[in-house]
Amino acid sequence: MAGMTLVAALQAHAATPQTLQIPAPLAPGERVGLVLGGGGARGFAHLGVLEELERLRVPISCIAGSSAGALVGGMYANGMSTAQMRQAFSKADWESLLSGATSRPTVPFDRKRDDYRNFFNLSFGVGDKGLQFPRSAINSQEIELFIRALTRDRTVESFDQLPIPFRAVATDFVTGEAVVFDQGNLAQALRASMAVPGVFDWVEDGDRLLVDGGLARNLPISDIKGKCADRVIVVDVGSPLLNKKQMNTVFDVLNQTTNLMVNANVRTELEKVDGNDVVIRPELDGISSTAFQDNAQIIEAGRKAVAPLAEKLRPFAVSPEAYASWHARLVMADEPRIDEVRIKNTRYVNSDALAQRLGTGKVEAPLSADEVREQLRVLFAEGDYDRLTYNLDTHGGRTVLEVMPFERSIGPNYLRFGLNLKSSSPGDSSFSMLASHQRTWLNSAGGVWRNELQIGANTRLKTELYQPWSAFSPAFGSLSALYESKDVPVFGSDHKRLATVQTRERSVHADVGVALGPWGEMRAGVFHALTSAQTEVGAPSLLGEDNARLEDTGLRAGLVIDQFDNPRWPRNGYLLNTELRSSIGRWGSNDDSHALTLEGEWAATRNDVTYRLAGRYRGYFNSQHKENRYQSLGGFLNLSGYQTGELVGERAALLRLMSYWRVATLPPALGTGLYVGASAEVGRIWNGWRDLTDERWLPAGSLFVGADTLLGPFFVGVGHARGGRLTGYMLLGLDY
Repeated sequence: MAGMTLVAALQAHAATPQTLQIPAPLAPGERVGLVLGGGGARGFAHLGVLEELERLRVPISCIAGSSAGALVGGMYANGMSTAQMRQAFSKADWESLLSGATSRPTVPFDRKRDDYRNFFNLSFGVGDKGLQFPRSAINSQEIELFIRALTRDRTVESFDQLPIPFRAVATDFVTGEAVVFDQGNLAQALRASMAVPGVFDWVEDGDRLLVDGGLARNLPISDIKGKCADRVIVVDVGSPLLNKKQMNTVFDVLNQTTNLMVNANVRTELEKVDGNDVVIRPELDGISSTAFQDNAQIIEAGRKAVAPLAEKLRPFAVSPEAYASWHARLVMADEPRIDEVRIKNTRYVNSDALAQRLGTGKVEAPLSADEVREQLRVLFAEGDYDRLTYNLDTHGGRTVLEVMPFERSIGPNYLRFGLNLKSSSPGDSSFSMLASHQRTWLNSAGGVWRNELQIGANTRLKTELYQPWSAFSPAFGSLSALYESKDVPVFGSDHKRLATVQTRERSVHADVGVALGPWGEMRAGVFHALTSAQTEVGAPSLLGEDNARLEDTGLRAGLVIDQFDNPRWPRNGYLLNTELRSSIGRWGSNDDSHALTLEGEWAATRNDVTYRLAGRYRGYFNSQHKENRYQSLGGFLNLSGYQTGELVGERAALLRLMSYWRVATLPPALGTGLYVGASAEVGRIWNGWRDLTDERWLPAGSLFVGADTLLGPFFVGVGHARGGRLTGYMLLGLDY
């Protein structure tokens, strides 16, 4: 919320009373300019104003815009019709664009395999300079590609060559001075003008670091008045200053602080307005600068704002014939066709392999910019870049596209942290802290070293070396080692804990496999494990043989398919996970036994209501050591109404149907939404520990409210099951 609240703050300024004076009629040769100010999503109102100016037949000699005003103004100046803009804004997936996250179903599985561990949505880097922090809360890759598509990658020697001469204003983040774009790549100018510092990354232009134009000149009147325009129409969509009663939180204070700073440059610019100019302020009370999904409503507010000022604007109108002649020049240029692709060198990604994937060099048939952008999306999803952008130039009549990979500023060593909290009404509670380290591109073939640590209720330490056979090859080899210690509760029929058994596992694995791109992976290999089970609290006789030790050596094979759109609160997609493990006695195992895991889930959303169906079966066969080989049920959404792990046995199965409704959205920097929902569950245990487990099929259900937050999925709920009891739950982080 802080990040997107900052968007509003950086675009805001106080309203200034309008004059009622009617401008004098235009003298022959007088020109009318249009100034479009910043305001985040409130800037959609500019489109409504443009529609009304077209209806009133007001020709525009030039346009200047800042931030959201630069986006709308630049598109219109480039010849895009208001109808085309409406359609583009309506079809855009604003939630995805503003989250900064790549569509998860397109992310290679190797980069999303840990998504079900409750790590925070924030990564840090570690290197020679110590701990490194990201420069922005939201990645702007998709926004940049979106703008490039809207502008058709228009690059000109002067923005005066556009159908309507245009100026975009950004801010030099080092000096604080305004930077006026009047030439070059139009998309880069618009992107720089919208780069809210701390929210979106800055744009590098030569030696300059450029951010949102609202910091220096939110209403760039001086950039056109007296230059390409004799009179101006100013459209102000900023938010007003907060009053005393509205400042109640730290976010309000931050808003007001930045409001005051931006308002100073707004007042300076408005001093240049006189009685022959018109200022339009759409009625946008209650509309946030982050309300991009409400674009149709905001556009309508812009249209309505013009009606009371129709008489003031009438002196700017021209005859139907003159207007038709002017409007005929508003035609978008064709998108360029690319004849050659080049790429700049990289820091740690294998640039030769990257060039091969992009097909650098002269192309057999000219490529469209859309084809190149789609290639960049695929590469960006692999997680190695802050931005994958490009420049277009002409050499000898050929259009050359140069790809510029900006590798992640915090890479290639990454740190993540996380937290699990669990509490239930009988007083059972636990917490765990998580940490992970990942080093990518250990070598030119793309080797990855992963380390994971969990401490708290359970202890887990894992390290893995993942080595593709060559750069970007789907075939890989893997070596891993694991230490894990768990406390397994033993409950009586009255739901009271009788004992706590501590299990420990030490294992090593060697696998080979094939990555299935964004779909998943197949792998197979050998394993060796030493496990033990010892009663920590309670009577050892509950387990039979106490301090039981087991040695396992054998083969395993698995398949994972993961196409969920969100691992924490999936709204669409599916997941399949299967694994078969066979312990082989003649290889040193205590017995010949098998372990099978079958898991499948599916989710679909209709009108903000999600239906999620899950089935799971896990178990051991032919095992003579059930103290070391066990499965469990119990806990929230895992047979709600029982305590976590209350039902323990050799095999376990669960079927669950969940339905949840997203009642509100969260700012992208904080999460996705707030939910209310319910579940219906049925589960069973086979061969329970010491006849203490009910081995019938047990129905259960729950009601809950929750949120998908920056810290992970958060739940507050209540559940009940046959044979269980009414149980309340509160959880942060949940593997369900």
